[in-house]
Amino acid sequence: MVDVDRRMTGLNPAHLAGLRRLSARAATSSPSTPLPPRNSLISFTSLSNKVLTHLKNSGIQVQPGLSDKEFARAEAEFGFAFPPDLKAILSAGLPVGPGFPDWRSTGSARQQLRSTLELPIASISFHIARNALWSKSWGVRPVEPEKAMRIARSFLKRAPLLVPVFNHCYIPCKPTLAGNPVFYVDENQIFCCGFDLSDFFDREKSTVFVKCNPHPQNVMKQKQKQVRVNGNGKSNGMLSNVSRRSLDAVSGGRVPRWVEFWSDAAVDHCRRKSSSCCSSSSSSSPDRYFEIPRTGVPNWVDKYVQEIGSVLKAGGWADSDVVDIVDVGSSGFFDSEMVLLDNQAVLDALLVKANRLAESLQKAGWSSEDVSDAFGFDFRPAKERKPVNLSPEVLAKIGRLAESVSKS
Repeated sequence: MVDVDRRMTGLNPAHLAGLRRLSARAATSSPSTPLPPRNSLISFTSLSNKVLTHLKNSGIQVQPGLSDKEFARAEAEFGFAFPPDLKAILSAGLPVGPGFPDWRSTGSARQQLRSTLELPIASISFHIARNALWSKSWGVRPVEPEKAMRIARSFLKRAPLLVPVFNHCYIPCKPTLAGNPVFYVDENQIFCCGFDLSDFFDREKSTVFVKCNPHPQNVMKQKQKQVRVNGNGKSNGMLSNVSRRSLDAVSGGRVPRWVEFWSDAAVDHCRRKSSSCCSSSSSSSPDRYFEIPRTGVPNWVDKYVQEIGSVLKAGGWADSDVVDIVDVGSSGFFDSEMVLLDNQAVLDALLVKANRLAESLQKAGWSSEDVSDAFGFDFRPAKERKPVNLSPEVLAKIGRLAESVSKS
């Protein structure tokens, strides 16, 4: 107990009496209810063992974990730091197969890994283009869609990078702490699907990973789940055979850690979805939707689609199958809800579409190298290099240096 009389000599008797009571209470009392354990204090060893054991039991191949050198390479190449809990899992074992990022990839497959990291921003851009998302911290949304998109992209550069965990589920790299929530992000939805990695794998173990196990009983369970999902009339891409849900309806008072931009985006998407369901017509909220002009798709997109067909034919695909895949116009290659405001939007749409096709091919047995060779995945706009103007004196020195090197 603190010696109040000796340390607080300048206080009046009333203050001294109050401090004595507080000091005595702090020395003798104990919390009436134990504090819940924090996510960041969970043992990494038990977490990684539980997750990897579950994945192995689900029929998923688990390779030896990433080394410190492999972690350093990925973090230096892509400019982020692995959250400590995800790093603990990947150091204990590396899950491989459709849906899992190939952190050990080399060569052309490395570009697909980069595209997986760029996919969330490309996907969220379509939410913004459709006026389905706008952060209050960005200020008032401009009326011009192109201007609004430029402002949003500048702010999105500051958002924490999302690290892929499985399919379209990601964990933010910041804050660099254990216990960050897991977000589902695609071009149509964004929501929190796990309070942390442990909670995410607990929720997904009976729905997602069972389809990776070819055992007949597991296949039957997955088909039954698919029938139940489709029976509700809610089919949406990857979610048509997965009963992954947002935590908004099942949180039970528990709140995930707040993450810059992504938490607000998930909450905003939930509010808009609830509002649209309760609304009798879309006209009840006139500022929710507006007419967005669609720009024409560049000719090079059609050429790119034809190149994909050539690679598929070279890989042994039948002509009829290739025609079914790529024999579409540029307007058919992109989904009708994709709003193409500028060239960057076209590149984002290509990345999203190529990722969808890559998922199907990898499920059919294609390797990440084959998929990368087929699609390329390098959809980043080339940076123009400004010409460098050198003074005559510098040019003369360079010439003399080149001449001396050639003579030696």
